[in-house]
Amino acid sequence: MAVRLKKLQGSDIPEEHRHLGDEEIFQVVTADDQQHFFASETEAAAKVAQLIDSERDSKA
Repeated sequence: MAVRLKKLQGSDIPEEHRHLGDEEIFQVVTADDQQHFFASETEAAAKVAQLIDSERDSKA
């Protein structure tokens, strides 16, 4: 599964997710275009790891 982690800043932050952080938030996008938003890079990286592990487990 392809997963992207992206830092959004300022006006790039969607209005509905601005409550997570005024200056920057982190977006995780999966290959099937599911989007997840996090206030910290650590939380976003944990989601990426979880998605990769889930994909790996489903192929085993």
